[in-house]
Amino acid sequence: KKTVVVSLWSELANNVGQELFDNADKSPIVAIKSLKVGDFQGVSLSTLGKSRVMINPDIPEAKKLRSWYDSEGKGSSMASISSGLSPSSKTGARSMYTDRVSLTHITSNPSLGDEKPAFFSIKAFVSLIRPEQAMWYRACKTCNKKVTEAVGSGYWCEGCQKNDEECNLRYIMVSKISDARGEAWVSAFNEEAEKIVGCSADELDKLKSEQGDIDGYQQKLKEATWVPHLFKVSVTQNEYNNEKRQRITVKAVAPINFAEESRFLLEEIKKMRNPQ
Repeated sequence: KKTVVVSLWSELANNVGQELFDNADKSPIVAIKSLKVGDFQGVSLSTLGKSRVMINPDIPEAKKLRSWYDSEGKGSSMASISSGLSPSSKTGARSMYTDRVSLTHITSNPSLGDEKPAFFSIKAFVSLIRPEQAMWYRACKTCNKKVTEAVGSGYWCEGCQKNDEECNLRYIMVSKISDARGEAWVSAFNEEAEKIVGCSADELDKLKSEQGDIDGYQQKLKEATWVPHLFKVSVTQNEYNNEKRQRITVKAVAPINFAEESRFLLEEIKKMRNPQ
C-alpha cells in the first residue's frame, strides 16, 4: 500500500517506457533490478545503465502481487513515499525528515553550496515578511516567464514571442525564518510562497489595492508569521559585487505533522542514548 516514483532513462525510457505507457490501463507487474535510490524529494528511484526491467515476469512474487492487487489492492488507498515535492502529496512531511539541520548549521558554514547546491530540511517559523518588498512579478499565463507591458495594450512575453491581454502575478518573496538556534533570510517562489502566505499573489495584490490603505494587506502578512513549517531548502553561492554570498532557497513547504514529528524526535533521542 505504498507508491514510489521510478524514473526510466536512456533506452529503457524509449523501449520499456513506451510499453508501460501503452499498457498502463492493465496495471502490469514490474520487476526492476539495480536502481539508484535518491532522497531529495522523499524516496525516489532512477534506473542506471545496468538496470534490468521485466514486465509481468513469470515468478511467484509477481503472481502473489497480482493476486493481491486484483482482490484488494486496486481499491486500497495508497500512501506515497515520494512525497517531497510531489503536487499530489497532501503534506510532503515524510521527506522533510531527511538531512534535518538547524539554521545555524547553514549560516555558520559560509562555504556551503560553493561547488554544488546543498540540500537540507529545517523546522522553523516564518518570523518576518517585509511588506514593502516587491513580492511578485507579472508572468506569462503560458510559460510563467516575466512579461513587459506591450505597446498599446496587453503584455509581451519574450519567451513565447506573443502578446496577451492578461497576465498572472507570481510570487518572488524574501522572508526571515527562525528556529531555536538562529535565523536566516530565505527566498521563496510562487508555489512555496503561496503555502507560507496562505493565498495567491493575485489575491494578495487585490487585497492590497482594494483596501484604500494597506492595513488588510499587512494583516495578511502578519498572520503568516510565527507559524511553524517544515522546509526543504537549497543552499548555493551567489556572487554580488565580487563577493560570494550564501543564498537559501525554499524548495518545499509542509505543515507540521505532529505524529510524524514525535516519531522523528523519539528516533533522535534513541540515537543519543545509543550512539553506536
